[in-house]
Parts: sequence; structure tokens; C-alpha cells
Amino acid sequence: MKKFTTLVLLTSSLVALPVSNCLAAWQELGANERMSVYVDVDTLKADGDKAQILSMLDFKKPGQNPKSKETVNSIVGINEYNCSNVTYRPIEYKEFAGNKGNGKVVSDNKTPDSQYEAVVNDSWTAGVFNVACRKK
Repeated sequence: MKKFTTLVLLTSSLVALPVSNCLAAWQELGANERMSVYVDVDTLKADGDKAQILSMLDFKKPGQNPKSKETVNSIVGINEYNCSNVTYRPIEYKEFAGNKGNGKVVSDNKTPDSQYEAVVNDSWTAGVFNVACRKK
């Protein structure tokens, strides 16, 4: 469960949400027994070795916000990827009570000073990294 909580916290670490999630053009990247991962390629912004993109994690089994203990069924946010170093950091994310970024906003988190972390193979961050950095 600790691993799942860590995953929820890391997942929630995406960038400033410039676009309403209901208007996003979501494309599914893949899924496993825990979640489906989506990106909106129209939100991709690249600057040198860095790229930002809006992504969403849609949980198959609800998670829980560690502070409020409220149910979380999806997370939408923006991560910044350093394409040359294969690292990422969350900029902003929202946790939602409903699936696919719907329902009550459980938390709205801005994390512009977060530290870069390695992108782990076969993780949701690796899938989003491959989309965000594919042209680099």
C-alpha cells in the first residue's frame, strides 16, 4: 500500500493545468491492472531539453488522498521532463473523486519547486516521457 501511496503522490506531480481536463484531447498510452495513462499531445510545450505535457492517470481501483483520506479516482496534471537527463518533476496536479478527471476536486496542488527524479522504465512516467521527448 505504501508503494501505491507513493505512486499516487508521484503521479499527482504534474504541471500547471492550463487546459480544462474536460476539453483535453486525451489519447490513451496504455494501462495495467491499476490504471490507464492518458496524454493530451496538444498541450506539449518544448523548450530546449525540457518538455511539459498534460497527462492523466485514471485508476481502476480508487486511491486515497493521504491528508484528507478522500477517495481519488483520477489525477490530472503537468510534469516537466528533462529529455537529455531522463528525469521529470511535477509542476501542478489535481486529484479528482471521479474517473477521467471528473467529479469533485479532492486536491489542487502546485509544486513548481519540486526536484527532478529519474524516469523509471515501465512506469507511467516513462510512457509520458516517450511522448513528451520523442522529437528530441
